[in-house]
Amino acid sequence: MKQLIIFRFSAMGDVALLTPVVRAIAEAYPDRQLTVVTRQKFAVFFEGMPGVRVFGADLAGRHKGMTGLYRLHLDLKEAGPIEYIIDTHQNLRTAILKTFFRFSGIPSVTLDKGRQEKKALTRQENKIRRPLLHSIERYLDTFSRAGYTATLGTAPYFATSAATEVQDFLRNIPAKKSNEVWLGVAPFAQHEPKMWPFERIQPTLELIRQQRPVRIFLFGGGAAEVAQLQTLVETFPEAVLVAGKLSFRAELTLIRQLELMLCMDSGNMHLAALSGVPVLSIWGATHPYAGFGPWGQSEGNMIQISPDELSCRPCSVFGNKPCFRGDLACMNWITPELVADRALQLLDTPYKQSGPAGGQDPIVL
Repeated sequence: MKQLIIFRFSAMGDVALLTPVVRAIAEAYPDRQLTVVTRQKFAVFFEGMPGVRVFGADLAGRHKGMTGLYRLHLDLKEAGPIEYIIDTHQNLRTAILKTFFRFSGIPSVTLDKGRQEKKALTRQENKIRRPLLHSIERYLDTFSRAGYTATLGTAPYFATSAATEVQDFLRNIPAKKSNEVWLGVAPFAQHEPKMWPFERIQPTLELIRQQRPVRIFLFGGGAAEVAQLQTLVETFPEAVLVAGKLSFRAELTLIRQLELMLCMDSGNMHLAALSGVPVLSIWGATHPYAGFGPWGQSEGNMIQISPDELSCRPCSVFGNKPCFRGDLACMNWITPELVADRALQLLDTPYKQSGPAGGQDPIVL
């Protein structure tokens, strides 16, 4: 069986967004073996997909440096004949790997990241604000240019399960009441300009719990985030700390049980959306137009300040630039009342998946 080699080493959200496309291609081409080359910890995203295997690249060990990349290309060739290299990462590592494969006559195709369009969207002056292709659409286009086409299915896209671990975890909390809703809260992101002030989470949850019986599941990672989440556990008897308590596989399994995920523009946003869960996301320095919005979520599920009020938005594709105004108004102008009100609306509305989030107008103030 011929292989399609697919490169995407990081980051977590970007690898997760590859899942719907890999699943669709695997279903459309059952006579091909799809080999996803990524970090081993991301293999969970592709578990249970027929015709798909993950090759864990050891970029800090066996596959480190130029010699390691050459060894990686040899390791991949040993697994069977390769028909095409699909580069959905486009960085120096993948460029070197494609060169090695080219010497063996193996063709490749490379992701178009749309860098110039994104630069025009986020520059300080004369911004060109228009919805760009979503990352999932860019991945699908990459396969299409290699001659592989498919139609995307609907969420949930993850087949992995850790039901026993989750059941054991849930035994420590009261059984779910008939009118109780399960709300996930993931208040963190990789960069500060993508995070709503943490001190606003508590009043938001207070407003929600006044209106609905709710069980609050708190997601995060690392000691600093866990310490902040612990303050919410001490404040709300309904709060359950998930961060640091479950395996990654079990977290994905638990997320599928939620009625709503409240989050930032973050990896948890993508995990929830790809799990088929309604997502209420808060946006600051970044914008869904850049193509990283929550897949399948409607425009009303994204809260942000209108560019008519803040012409500096968006100022960054990834949220890694400091606020040049110095006040992070894009986040600080969003109130707990607005977020709680929208969360309650979504909890009362039957969920229906829509198209790519990047191509829709989000809710604005």
